[in-house]
Amino acid sequence: MRTLNFKLIRSVACLCVPTAVVIALAVRFYIMDVPRITEGERKRVASECEEVANGLLEDPGRADFAWRRGAGVEKGGEAYARLFPSEMTWKDWPTRGPVKKRERWGWRKVPEGRIVWVRDTRRGGDDDVVYGRLTHIEPVAYKMMFICFGGFALFVLVGITLVGAKYLIDYVKARDDFMSATAHDLATPLVGMRFLIGRDDVEAKNLNERMIRLVENIKDFMRLGGRRRSPVPVEFDLKRAYDEAYTLFREDYRDLFDGRDVEVVLPPADDPGTRVVADETMTVQILWNLLGNDLKYAAPFGSVKVVFRREGGRVAVDFIDEGKGMSRRQMAKAFDRFYRAKTVLESGKGGFGIGLCTAREFAVAMGGTLTVRANTPRGCIFTLTLPAS
Repeated sequence: MRTLNFKLIRSVACLCVPTAVVIALAVRFYIMDVPRITEGERKRVASECEEVANGLLEDPGRADFAWRRGAGVEKGGEAYARLFPSEMTWKDWPTRGPVKKRERWGWRKVPEGRIVWVRDTRRGGDDDVVYGRLTHIEPVAYKMMFICFGGFALFVLVGITLVGAKYLIDYVKARDDFMSATAHDLATPLVGMRFLIGRDDVEAKNLNERMIRLVENIKDFMRLGGRRRSPVPVEFDLKRAYDEAYTLFREDYRDLFDGRDVEVVLPPADDPGTRVVADETMTVQILWNLLGNDLKYAAPFGSVKVVFRREGGRVAVDFIDEGKGMSRRQMAKAFDRFYRAKTVLESGKGGFGIGLCTAREFAVAMGGTLTVRANTPRGCIFTLTLPAS
């Protein structure tokens, strides 16, 4: 069963955030602003219709038709006569129109547009006269426009987001599958080579061991994508674990430093010592990664020193180099998955960008820390802390 990749989930969530924000804003706009805009449009139509009605009262000659109760349509022809028979009363006029003011004017929809009518009550009695005029005053259907065009835009946005999320998931899955397959295919021949190498060929044995640890690094990293490998805490000497890890790099460091080993500074004699409570295998892996990192990127440009010290209830080990160093941005991203600085990529040095990520995951799982800060005047200081025994 594939373990969950929490960083992938976070990336997909970040990819969906803009779409979620747009949807939230659209819902807010629909609930709070669309009714206000629609009501404003209705008032605009009512105001314009009222202006037409008042104009008909002032100048009945502008009317398209005139209707008199009991006589029917007196002006306007058969088209209006079919719509407004003589037996109806003025009270029937506003039945299809949403607005009437003091029962004197209103409107009603017809196929050709909107008829604005006004009742002329100046004559008195029941002999009412209604004047009407055909207009094209229509409200803009903002609500329907928002539903149609806004819905289409949101559909496209959600579709693009889902396609992007699927691409990201497929890409990460393909990358992880490739790394898993590579680690699996390399592990078997490397273990077999260990037994074929002669006992006296120390350099070949070290190279083989480093390759095996590199493959284990990849395997550990793939497991750390979801469920962490559980540490098994035991009490051991951190300096002895360092010596075990350094054995694999001793000859390479001596080649760079004219036969000298990496300088190691131990706590004072009266100090409680360098014994810690942690997973010994994980600790060796962390130290191996830090030594390999310094060998690849720092040692060619300056010295490397390792300092053991007590820090409260913890034992700390500093890897101090005088290499090219890193910018603040690079240090902030140094422990990210697959991160490799631009200068490292340009140097042509190999790597997957997973060593430091795995090292920090192991340190945190054991209750420790792994940090990086700038050295003075140049270089970096990687500090590993673990609970003291």
